[in-house]
Formats: sequence, structure tokens, C-alpha cells
Amino acid sequence: MKKVVFSTLGLALLLSTSTAVASAQEAAPALQKESIQPSNSWYADTEPNNWFDEITSEITVGDGIDIYGSLGRKIPGGYAGYYDFVDYYKFTASQSGFYEFNIQGEIYPKAWMRLSVADSKGSVKRSAEERQYRLGLNLKAGETYYLLVEATDADVGQLFDYRVSSTIKQIN
Repeated sequence: MKKVVFSTLGLALLLSTSTAVASAQEAAPALQKESIQPSNSWYADTEPNNWFDEITSEITVGDGIDIYGSLGRKIPGGYAGYYDFVDYYKFTASQSGFYEFNIQGEIYPKAWMRLSVADSKGSVKRSAEERQYRLGLNLKAGETYYLLVEATDADVGQLFDYRVSSTIKQIN
């Protein structure tokens, strides 16, 4: 008789635990990553572009042209390879004006993406403040600049897919 009671109690306990776990699983929504949809005109992150002297082509900014890239992936090379935590894009200002760059993509509690613009010699003209995903500055027509996208305080294994859009406003 004791075996039957313990077996019945054990079965009741197992069923109540299973039901509670199933209820908890149904109640917790699945986290979904927001997808980044390509626009009609865009550039893709082409490696190598991890330093000024590695860039082989220029991009166009403004006019609805977006840049799609990723950071944090392992790149083969050297003794053990390295991780890509910065991308450089070379462009020539098509007109004098106020250029605004916006970035969207992954955000981690400790790590985030930062935008910067450097002049043709590689000196940074301006960087976005911490956790600010917009950068604006005045640029001169015909001059060459570099747009830098970097993952700050990133840990190995954190991946950052991003989209950078830009607009140009003429200065009167």
C-alpha cells in the first residue's frame, strides 16, 4: 500500500511540475531580432576595410544610399587571426553641407556601435557620443573623408550587423 501511495504522489508531483514548466514556457515570449531591410541603393561591407590604407574603393553617401555591414567576425590571418571590430568607408563630399549619419543594429549591455568621420589624413573630425547613434557635421565639397563604424567595448563572440544611412542638407 505504501508503494502505491508513494507512486501516486510521485506521479502527481511530476505532472504538476510539468504543467508549471509548460505554463511558464508559454508565458515567456521569444526574443526576436529586428531584421534590417536593404534599401534600393546600398553598399555592402567588403573586407578588408579595417584600416585607412586597406580601402580599395569609394562609396557615395546621402541620397538614400545605405551601408550594410557586420562587426565581430573572426578574420583569418597572422598567427591566430583577429576579430573585425571596426570598418572604414572612404567617400568624397559631393556638396558642401551638413552631413548626418545614422546607425542601427545590435546593442549589448556593455558594447555599442559608434560612428566617426575622419579627414583625408586620418584625423578624426568628430565622433558620436557614447550610445548616440547619430552623427552630424559640416563637410566641404570635393574633399575626401572616412566614415568609421566601430564596436566599442565588444567581447569576442559578440556580432554586430548594422545599417548606416545618411542625409545631406545644404548650408545657405
